[in-house]
Amino acid sequence: MFTITEVYNNIPCREGLTADWGFSCQIAEAALLFDTGAKRDVLVSNMKALGINPGKLRYLVLSHDHWDHIGGIEAVLAENPSVEVYVHDAFSEKTLSLIREHTEPRIVREWTEIADGIAVTGPLGTDIREQSLAVAVSGGYLVVTGCAHPHIARIVARVSEVGPVLGVIGGFHSVSGEDIEALAGVAYLSASHCTDKIAELKECYPGSFQPGGVGKVHRF
Repeated sequence: MFTITEVYNNIPCREGLTADWGFSCQIAEAALLFDTGAKRDVLVSNMKALGINPGKLRYLVLSHDHWDHIGGIEAVLAENPSVEVYVHDAFSEKTLSLIREHTEPRIVREWTEIADGIAVTGPLGTDIREQSLAVAVSGGYLVVTGCAHPHIARIVARVSEVGPVLGVIGGFHSVSGEDIEALAGVAYLSASHCTDKIAELKECYPGSFQPGGVGKVHRF
């Protein structure tokens, strides 16, 4: 079983947490943090309110090199310089240098298993390169995205090469008709953060849609 808690999101979901533009979530069982939101103080405050200790994290995975996903890197690394950091080959030297002040990042170039039942897709897309998480659940995979700049249809297609996609969580950015069609077979759909057609996705898939937001807990 995996418990995924949204630590940072501009969409509010739970009282006592700060909603701010950006995204981050924690997979408790793997002691994994995916992305770090935009502001270190907001990340730290939300983690404290949720009872998440950055010093006990084992993995930090970053989806892409945008300010609203990497803003809290220093806050995490200052508390836990031994955490294993996974980036990909499109990250800037500025961001890599920041990470290297604390630890040597692991550069992902393809599908890579990083923990029991959890893999990163490797970078996808052209204009904005981005990687997502693929979490093994009963019967297939749960996909966790930062912004889905390569388009959610492309990400789902990549994970589907390994196994069926049962759920998708995170930001979907610009949602196309192809993206909507690609989500037809997904049993659990929770779009948030930067998704431009949340209402349309909810209308298309009322049976599978689940609202996301800071503090939201997904259990699989």
